[in-house]
Amino acid sequence: MQSHLSRRVFRAILNNEPLHFSRCRRTQLLHTISPARVRPSLLNLNNVSRRTLFAFNLDLSSGAGPAVLPTERGLKPMSDLKRSLQDRSRPPPNFTLAKAFQSFFTTRVEAPGSINLFEARLLSITWKHMKAQQAELDDKEWDTMFSIESLERMLYVFSESEILPEARDTTLKVARFAYNELCTDHGFGANSISRPALLIYINLLSINGCPEEARHTIIRFGGQMRGAKPSPWLTVLKGFALKDDRRQMRKVTQELGEYGVKFDQESQKELIDILVAQGLFKAVQTVYECPIVGQHEPAVAAKVAAIKFAILKSDLKWAKPVFESLPHNTTPETAGITLLWEAAQGNDATSLADIIKLWSSTSPQLKEALKITDFNSLIEYANAVQCPELAMDVQMLAEKSGFIPNEQTYLLQLESAVKSGDVTRTLGILEHHVDPSTLTGDNLPLANQLIVMLCSSPQRDTLFEKISALLDPLFQENVRLEPRTVAELTRMLLYRHEFDAVSELLRPRLGTYDSEGKTLIRTAFTDFVMDPSQEDDHVWEIYELFKMAFPEAGVSIRTEIMSSFFERNRSDLAALVFGHMRQAEDLTRRPKPDTYARCLQGIARAADATNLELVHNMLKLDLEVEANTRIMNGLMLAYTECEMPEKSMEIFKEILRSDEGPSHKTLAIFFKACGRHSDGAHEAIKMLKKIKKLDIDLDRRLYSSYIEALAAQCEFDLATEAIDKMQAETGVPPTSTTIGLFYNASPFNYWKDKVEQWALEKYPDLWAHLSETNLTVHDEGPKFDGIVNETWV
Repeated sequence: MQSHLSRRVFRAILNNEPLHFSRCRRTQLLHTISPARVRPSLLNLNNVSRRTLFAFNLDLSSGAGPAVLPTERGLKPMSDLKRSLQDRSRPPPNFTLAKAFQSFFTTRVEAPGSINLFEARLLSITWKHMKAQQAELDDKEWDTMFSIESLERMLYVFSESEILPEARDTTLKVARFAYNELCTDHGFGANSISRPALLIYINLLSINGCPEEARHTIIRFGGQMRGAKPSPWLTVLKGFALKDDRRQMRKVTQELGEYGVKFDQESQKELIDILVAQGLFKAVQTVYECPIVGQHEPAVAAKVAAIKFAILKSDLKWAKPVFESLPHNTTPETAGITLLWEAAQGNDATSLADIIKLWSSTSPQLKEALKITDFNSLIEYANAVQCPELAMDVQMLAEKSGFIPNEQTYLLQLESAVKSGDVTRTLGILEHHVDPSTLTGDNLPLANQLIVMLCSSPQRDTLFEKISALLDPLFQENVRLEPRTVAELTRMLLYRHEFDAVSELLRPRLGTYDSEGKTLIRTAFTDFVMDPSQEDDHVWEIYELFKMAFPEAGVSIRTEIMSSFFERNRSDLAALVFGHMRQAEDLTRRPKPDTYARCLQGIARAADATNLELVHNMLKLDLEVEANTRIMNGLMLAYTECEMPEKSMEIFKEILRSDEGPSHKTLAIFFKACGRHSDGAHEAIKMLKKIKKLDIDLDRRLYSSYIEALAAQCEFDLATEAIDKMQAETGVPPTSTTIGLFYNASPFNYWKDKVEQWALEKYPDLWAHLSETNLTVHDEGPKFDGIVNETWV
């Protein structure tokens, strides 16, 4: 059967080569796609028109939504299908769904990007729905979904995309749907799937945790796989190496002969090089230790690659026997790794220079065998062990030895400067030796480190233009930045109040990160929102972005954000945050008892009667939260602070009737309510008698609350008598704080003057100590600062 994927494409895929589609023929699968729009630099992002953030949330019910990004093509109809299945409403037309499904894949042929769990689930739901509707599809709809071209396109995009770990199972399920469909009889007989499609499918399974399934696929189609170069068996071995499954690797290498394939020295070296390029040390160890056909040792080149990688990963113990297995006398092939080994043993650049000098006099061929790449390896090692001095000394040694630095040398020097946090040296290397356009592709990890370092620098505002220049080629190439890089860029833009730029940065990228990566970026948002130095309007705007960008954010972090608004004395905004939690569709993201308690505590501090009524009504309607004593304490306190002590007393009676009953804090809040109740003094005296009668522990805090209640009711004589009896009642004497609480709770200057006169006569030392505290004038008279008897829940 004619494949719609060229042999060159698959050779490039398996060799990790870049793909260019402009010359592809004979297929619409590798069609020409309009080049990606060149993204504006961050310097110009504040001039772009304002748009809603993150269209991939797909709340595009109105036609005035943001322009759809290439990575969002097709998601809206599939999301509508998902919603219709949930609420049993009418789904979108089959033609619309087929076009959306096709659009998702055709858009990603040249720029596969990544696939997250949200997208994978939409694809799975749409496939199953269209498969169930297959009999009702017209020819065009069927061809759009189930033609060989469409199915092979699906497998290709899956294989080229970065499938996030959380999306792998669902994505592989959809890939299996396509594979099984390709294996059905399309007029060419069953199992007539093309070799290129098989190679893609085997690669997809192997690199995503299913090498055993890939192995069975090769065995099933052994005839079609025979002679494939490179052998798909290497892909399977790579898959087992990624899982560190040495038993299966040995099993596969032993049975390869049955299928006309040998795991020889060349195959081992090829696989090691692939794994080294991907930074997979355990996999390299597994492949190196795997038996080679004919009981041969690994090739010297494979040993050198493995030793170097082990040294860079600081595993000298594993590397030592491999190094000792090299020829005893240094050869031109092992000269470079010998220098690297000596450096790893602690020898500095001077010692390395002595070795090179010795070779020059005794074995000139060894000196002649050295290349600038060997010195680059030494600088790479210096960077790995965080030794910038060694990196600089090695470069000087290379130049003295007659070696001209190449582009990689300067890139490694740049990495050394970045790792040491030397901004001046970093900028110097960038200005004179490194073109920012080279920081893509293989150098992308360095680009990420560089941007993070500059964004984290105290000089980041003055470096903004330099950071923007570094980002331009990365955005133009549409590279995937690491989550930490995006988090630091986000943080920098937030504190520059470049909020449109934040939207432009995150909208096409946020969905490509797993939950851990999103948490890093989310932290930049929450740090800004909870920063008291930022203006309320700016903070609220970013909270709105946060709400759209991170709908999965849990109750705990949202509760912290709510509390931060209370601390800003913006109980109106805090109540809105609470309301957003209350409106969440997902029950796990709705307010918990702690959330209610902290919200009521904030309302009490703000004396916000309007939002108190709102939150109380929400509590009454919330079937998921039981009003425990802590929540009821919050209600009591809030109603008291909002000058509704009668309501507070009613809630106290509810607490008395509850199974949990009152706590010490309940009683303290009761006394606070007594201070504002019309019959408060009488109620406070009655409660104190009950407390003593029931042998409830009467500590300093609870007794001080009783004194405050009497003072607030202008019961001067009763309050002074209570203070005099404090030692006998509680076991602790009154302190200057006790006098201060009495003074602060007494209303009007008349009663405050009486407290002062009494204290001067009765407790002169305590009053003298209290007098050192600052006084602040309030509506009800002066109060000592910081003298508070906390009764918060």
